Amino acid sequence: MFPEELREKPVWRFFADLCAIPRTSGNEAAVSRYIADFAGERGLEHYSDPLGNMMVKKPGTGEPVVLQAHLDIVGEKVTGSTHDFLNDPIEPDLEGDLLISRETTLGADNGIGAALMLELLHGDHPGLPPLECLFTVDEERGLVGALAFPPEWITAGRLINLDSEELGVIIIGCAGGRDVSILLEAEYEDCGDPSVLVEIDGLNGGHSGMEINSDNANAIKLAARVCRQLEDLLGGRLVSFQGGSKHNAIPRSASAVMSVQDPARAATLCSIMKRDFAEEFAGIEDSIGVSCLEHQTDRRLTHNVSSRMIDTLLALPHGVEKMSGVVDDLVETSANLAVASWREKGLEILLSVRSAVESAKNAHVGSIEAVGRLAGARVSSSEGYPGWTPDMNSELLEAAMVSCREVLGEEPSVEAIHAGLECGIIGRRAGEMDMISLGPDISDVHVPGESVSVRSVDAFFELLVHLLKSL
Repeated sequence: MFPEELREKPVWRFFADLCAIPRTSGNEAAVSRYIADFAGERGLEHYSDPLGNMMVKKPGTGEPVVLQAHLDIVGEKVTGSTHDFLNDPIEPDLEGDLLISRETTLGADNGIGAALMLELLHGDHPGLPPLECLFTVDEERGLVGALAFPPEWITAGRLINLDSEELGVIIIGCAGGRDVSILLEAEYEDCGDPSVLVEIDGLNGGHSGMEINSDNANAIKLAARVCRQLEDLLGGRLVSFQGGSKHNAIPRSASAVMSVQDPARAATLCSIMKRDFAEEFAGIEDSIGVSCLEHQTDRRLTHNVSSRMIDTLLALPHGVEKMSGVVDDLVETSANLAVASWREKGLEILLSVRSAVESAKNAHVGSIEAVGRLAGARVSSSEGYPGWTPDMNSELLEAAMVSCREVLGEEPSVEAIHAGLECGIIGRRAGEMDMISLGPDISDVHVPGESVSVRSVDAFFELLVHLLKSL
């Protein structure tokens, strides 16, 4: 259950409601109804669209301001968890200052932003400007809601996005992104050899934008390396391969079934590679698991197709392509080898490319497409979404900096990030807007163990009210 000591407090009362509503990407109908009912009960003007995006407006004084957050969450859980993201509530624990969900993602990304907006819509805060609260859906699978909401909902020329994850940091720019899909067709033959199931798990994973430069291991890459060793040393052939689950999450687990002539030697080889991986990622990955169990199959891929699939997985890029030469410590261009899905027709591989520079984003997509074509695969890529160009002369930025100094008592950090925020799309669709992104301290997003600092949320709410009253 949601901790009772938080349940009735401002902001947290609404986050508790959101935790009780299953709302993974594509499953937001119930939470959209909750927002509509919330607005209707308070007599607030509100709109919805067929996807479930919601706009709720509250009168105020002066020029209006858009507040924006997304309703969906990434659904990740630890191996062995029975949590059902389509039906079960999130039940976090309070550990000191942290509200944390140990076995699943928490949904503080971006449920805390949505809860902050609900608190402002619910409460009595004299002196606030008119609020246009935009709740979008399906952000985590590709900013889908932001690409589709009716732009005429927005009349304001200023926007505060509430999808950032560090108190005292003001975000003024983000990367754009595109996805690349590579399909390697299967060709089967009968198999008389035994087979093994190889599983890689226990990895840190992480957000493919915010943590792409963390050096965390990619489970798909590790599994492909094991497959190559089984092929080279034991005459192994792929039967199937899969790994990862979300385009914006670094894969934490992967598995492969391979025919081998000697399962016992395969298990020994996997033990050796587990030690190799532990040495390579010492101090980064503390619990890499490599298991090898006997399996049954009556068919396998032909030698050429199996070898080509493994080659392709090894050749595709993962990680930082280039750091920014303009902003210190900012990743400019990267790729996440995100998902490998086994279909009857073959292996489908999904990569997510990000860049702050449009031409660099498209060039990296092109290089990945080239690898796929060389492998004889079917290749396609999405149109993608734009980045958000920083504006150091922003009036909203200046007001936010003043509020940070007065409320937090510290000089804020002004940054651009390598993640995709909805600001770029909303600004393009609704017209030129003055935009910033803010948030409290949220850790380990997109992985089990996600947490949010209670004190930082309380402080951030005070900061947000101060900022809005100053506009």
